[in-house]
Amino acid sequence: MTKKFSIGQILAGVAAVVAVAAVATSIWLNPPSEFRARALDQKRLGNLAQTENAIQTYYTVHHNLPADLKALDSEDNRLAQANWHDPETQQPFEYEITGEKSYRLCAVFSRHSEKNDNPYDVLAKQHSAGRDCFQKDVIVPATPTRVD
Repeated sequence: MTKKFSIGQILAGVAAVVAVAAVATSIWLNPPSEFRARALDQKRLGNLAQTENAIQTYYTVHHNLPADLKALDSEDNRLAQANWHDPETQQPFEYEITGEKSYRLCAVFSRHSEKNDNPYDVLAKQHSAGRDCFQKDVIVPATPTRVD
């Protein structure tokens, strides 16, 4: 004896197969490890941006670059709130003074960055997978002029 299926049962079966296929495809195209790597790189970029701001604040206050990133934790620089460590390894970013007003910050990234054409996105820094560096210059504050 053959059992007949209703249209509702057939549609439910097809919907279940489509749902399983969609989930499997999503995991195959965007595996959790890739999602985690992307999130860590975004966090690294955020920490680098905070570090750049803290270095700028330090320069504005002291009129020179900090000797190392530990100097960013000084009492008079607390407003900048720099997190100058890698979010995964907790190791400090590499910092090197390259000139009187220039420096290099380096980090190790999990993957290549995606293209981002938004000029207002402070985290839109193109980087390669592995160790990559950003050459930066501080902005020298304008000296106030006296009006007599």
